Amino acid sequence: MLSGVKSLSIALLGAPRIEVDGRPIEVDTRKATALFAFLAVTGHTHTRAVLANLLWPEADPERSRSALRRTLSTLRGALGEERLITDRQAVRLDLDGASFDLERFRRTAADPAAGIEELAAAVALHRDELMAGFALRDSVEFDDWQRAEAETIRRERAAALDRLADALASQGRFEEAINAARQRLALDLLHEPTHRRLIDLYARAGRRKDALLQYRECVRALDRELGVAPLRETTDLFNAINGGTVATAVASSPTEPLASELPLAGRGAEVAQILAAFERASLLVIEGESGVGKTRLAAEALAEISDRDGVVLAARPHPGEQALAYGVTASLLRAAIGGEHAAVEDAMRADAARLLPELGEAATGSLDEPGARLRFLEAVSAVVIDSFDGAPGVIWIDDLHWCDPASLEALSYLARRIATEPLLLLCARRTDEPDPDRLHARFAALGGRLALGRLARAEVVSLALQRGLDEAGADAVFRDSEGLPLFVAELLAPGAAPGGGVRAAVEARLDAVGDAASQVLGAAALLGRTFDADTLRIASGRSEEEVAGALDELGARGLILESGLSYDFTHERLRAIAEERVGLARRRLLHRRIAAALTERHGDVAIVARHLELAGDDEAAAIAHAVAGSHARALSAALEAVSHFEAAIALGHPDAAGLQETIGDLHTLRGAYGAALASYAAAAAYGEAAAAGRLEQKLGGVHERRGEWELAERRYEDALALGADEAIVQCDRSRVAWRRGELAQARALGFEALRLAERSGATAAAAQANNILGLLGCGRDYLRRSLDLAGELADPGIRIAALNNLARDHAAAGELARAQELLREALEQCAAEGDLHHESALRNNLADVLHRAGSRDQAMAELKLAVTGFAAIGAEDELRYPGIWDLAEW
Repeated sequence: MLSGVKSLSIALLGAPRIEVDGRPIEVDTRKATALFAFLAVTGHTHTRAVLANLLWPEADPERSRSALRRTLSTLRGALGEERLITDRQAVRLDLDGASFDLERFRRTAADPAAGIEELAAAVALHRDELMAGFALRDSVEFDDWQRAEAETIRRERAAALDRLADALASQGRFEEAINAARQRLALDLLHEPTHRRLIDLYARAGRRKDALLQYRECVRALDRELGVAPLRETTDLFNAINGGTVATAVASSPTEPLASELPLAGRGAEVAQILAAFERASLLVIEGESGVGKTRLAAEALAEISDRDGVVLAARPHPGEQALAYGVTASLLRAAIGGEHAAVEDAMRADAARLLPELGEAATGSLDEPGARLRFLEAVSAVVIDSFDGAPGVIWIDDLHWCDPASLEALSYLARRIATEPLLLLCARRTDEPDPDRLHARFAALGGRLALGRLARAEVVSLALQRGLDEAGADAVFRDSEGLPLFVAELLAPGAAPGGGVRAAVEARLDAVGDAASQVLGAAALLGRTFDADTLRIASGRSEEEVAGALDELGARGLILESGLSYDFTHERLRAIAEERVGLARRRLLHRRIAAALTERHGDVAIVARHLELAGDDEAAAIAHAVAGSHARALSAALEAVSHFEAAIALGHPDAAGLQETIGDLHTLRGAYGAALASYAAAAAYGEAAAAGRLEQKLGGVHERRGEWELAERRYEDALALGADEAIVQCDRSRVAWRRGELAQARALGFEALRLAERSGATAAAAQANNILGLLGCGRDYLRRSLDLAGELADPGIRIAALNNLARDHAAAGELARAQELLREALEQCAAEGDLHHESALRNNLADVLHRAGSRDQAMAELKLAVTGFAAIGAEDELRYPGIWDLAEW
């Protein structure tokens, strides 16, 4: 240490203690302590931007930089100029000569020559977890870093305690070894190897009773937290000690070599079709039943494309995740940017950050705002396309049948965007998977479709003969598999019992797995088709080394595949059977642990909600579903939002009335009017007086959309009696009177609504009143005033109506160019809001204007879209309502 530099003592293994010249430093904020700890633990130079974002993530850049300057000044005053090294861009700590408990521990733990006394001194430095009791309530980023660093240190401490216990035991110092092993167990009560070490140490120390008690402690912990019995090695050790014999090591069964993959038979024409689609760059969907070989076919074609220097970008939906709004889109984006976040253009970053928080600050506002959804879809598509950097390639989406509706919309937009790019969007979907709304079938119809059938008898027999079966055995394989490639592969796998059937073949492969790997496999099956090792470790409760060993075994047996930092089951059928083999009690335990693990790692709340529900925690699941529904709604993913809100209600959410009303709003926008009426009625049934008038008004609005003028009028009258906003309801009644041909009554109600709105200063009511008066022919100025007022409102609905009616007024005056301009602006905003009925009306009106302007092809295109939209409205109702088609103004 240089002369004149103050002495520095740092203790972070426990509650943080920082001393300068023997006295605790005095800082006025927790942020200063957090900043010091981050710089000390990482030991690196960091940019000011990184530090500001870490500690003040919610503040704007200018405020966060200013706060960082003040905090640095505080630290500099406490530490001295020589310790805190800063310039205009970066900050670091000079720890030369400092006494730092974490640095001393890590230096000793990393030294393979460290002796017993050195190791004991190193582990004794740990008073508690890293910075125990310290947290920043307003910085998730810092708390995440602290949590991750604490977990790393916990593992390092565990490894050091393992070394210490082994070293002490080798010298016969069993009591000290037991103490070290108990410290190790306290870090993870489910670490079975430490339970075994303690059982063995107690026995070797002559404490047989304690050894048996330790075994029982192990049994209780594993049963309580994981719902499993101890591994065979632990039980054998217990039995050996209990019987008074020397325990012998249990040799693990040798791992079967992975059977060579069956050659692709009878698919030459299909591979050629995919390659041809790649050459002309288009959308192609491979279709067929489960197990028919869609993924295998694609893999063969993608390998050929890679050989031709084509780039492959892949994403995969998972079962049970259809309610995860834009889940597949997020996976595709993450694959596109990889680890190169800087490669995302600033113009696209904020919109992409809606799905990938790691990109930085997300765009503000919801996707319902004018133009927001279009910008979002364009940003997603641009990021994906830019990742290819002009090279030819394939965007590969397997298991399309599990794709969420919002991602289907994004993929549809992407398919149109890549029409001029050297890219193929290749997807695979099961035709035997439910598709009640025909969402996936309609997406497939946007491009080419490749129907994949079963293998012919000759192809199956040929494969069986290649595997050494005789003619009778080959015929049996074809008979049992019925030509389905998945079943053929299982029946021809090594160890498959002749005539045992496909499930028996899969069960036989799972039975061959060791105990630890089997437990890990069960946890992985509940996580889903794709999983990562860290989440699997937390969920399974097994140690890092046990999980690593299990993954190696499962991979060697061909049950899972490693793909980068994640793992995947080789087939969904295999995952489903592995899940079925997990008992109900253990399944609930695992789902609870998975939910906790995903929550800790800020996983998607939609997936957390599903696991909480499966764990039987209805209260927490209801809250999580409601949060997931709100998130989906903000992304304009109506179907996903409805699914989550309905799940929340079913699980006993305390605000069932509010959720039912929200569901009614979403159904109204979708044009599912029967469902909307049912939801509003359910909300009203809860009897909340404050909401009664508003709900009656919304019920009237649905009847009005269906053309049921008398029912709408009665609902609006009831709404007035129940205390709904009088000015807005009079606007609604004015519109209904006009629909019924009562023009004088309509105008009287319209002027009454305007008077009430102006008296109360209600902008929304004034905008609606001006719109209805303009609609009733009282002059264009009313429509312009409505448009001006609507610009002050968050709800785009009134502005859309004013744009439409103003456009019709211009069209009536022969000003067709201006009418087109207004209608296109209204269409953009309406599409973003997701209001199918009004969007169809706008397209119908635009078609009329285009036809009058002589643009007949464009007019016909808009008319087709309008007819398609009108036909879909109310499709869920048993009756059809002709009034739906009459909407032109509103």
